[in-house]
Amino acid sequence: MNIINYIPFGKENAIRRAELVIKTGMSDRKVREEIEKARRDGHIIINRQDGRGYYRTNDISEIKSQYWQDTARALSIFARRKEMRRILKEAGYAV
Repeated sequence: MNIINYIPFGKENAIRRAELVIKTGMSDRKVREEIEKARRDGHIIINRQDGRGYYRTNDISEIKSQYWQDTARALSIFARRKEMRRILKEAGYAV
């Protein structure tokens, strides 16, 4: 089953993850994994984090917005690792 077949084009057609769970018969965790796999395979899947859900697009401004949203999320993850890294280094672990 290919999750991309369930994710429509256009923000007006966005589908929520709960709907994807129902339509695909997969667990929520599996749906999230399949969305990430599709993204790694090169599919542009947008989720604006506004509760409207997922959709595909070719609109450059939507792709740009998703790019910066993902970048901010990645930087946030790196920032929270800072203290863990310090503690691990003090404990003698190579990080």
